[in-house]
Amino acid sequence: MKKIDIYNHVIPMAYLEKMKQLSKDTGIVKRMTGLRMLWDIEARAAMLKEKFPDVQQVLTLGLPSPELLGGPDVSPELARIANDGMAELCQKHPERFPTFVASLAMNNPDSILKEATRAVDELGACGVQIFTN
Repeated sequence: MKKIDIYNHVIPMAYLEKMKQLSKDTGIVKRMTGLRMLWDIEARAAMLKEKFPDVQQVLTLGLPSPELLGGPDVSPELARIANDGMAELCQKHPERFPTFVASLAMNNPDSILKEATRAVDELGACGVQIFTN
């Protein structure tokens, strides 16, 4: 029987590179880059195949969220980068990652509906994530 593990955090590589460039919090950059399974999806997929062959994961973006990395002029692009990256991971490994939950730039209200619609209708996201912290 397949098991679905929901809300597993990842950091797509393109988003990780932006995080390294933009984050003013060196501590979170160090913590997130130190957690290999967050950004090394090939290693994660291999680990799942070996240790948990009946598990699939629904992907979500790990911290920091787009609005924590940049102002409203930058965060919509960060959300697009994150969502494109998660969609790509799901397309590359559909047996492990059947879908993802999209990220939005919560500090740019004008971009929210546009990106939510794009992520669900065009990229195949199953919903959206709103960071509460």
